[in-house]
Amino acid sequence: MNPHIHEYKIDSKTSKGHKHKVKGYTDSMLGINSFHIHFFYGVSSYSNHTHYFSGFTGFPIKTANGHVHKIEDILETNNLHEHLLSGYTYEDIAYINRPKLKGAFI
Repeated sequence: MNPHIHEYKIDSKTSKGHKHKVKGYTDSMLGINSFHIHFFYGVSSYSNHTHYFSGFTGFPIKTANGHVHKIEDILETNNLHEHLLSGYTYEDIAYINRPKLKGAFI
């Protein structure tokens, strides 16, 4: 399998009356073929506070046109609360020629 990245866009669970939209791109794959994962990280801000997040995706989940990865994480505690994050990457992938993607977060 060629080195690739996935886009993701996930709404966090509601906490303290609000939720965060988390979107970005995974880093390039770690591993080979069906035994690969991706690193993800970023920052989400809302109403004068910020949560950082990072983690590793799950292994690929085969789909009709390729695969997706599960993303589960907790947005870092800030302002006396945290948010649960759970969703999937998009099925579409982008192939890359370099070993790591840097600074491609929205």
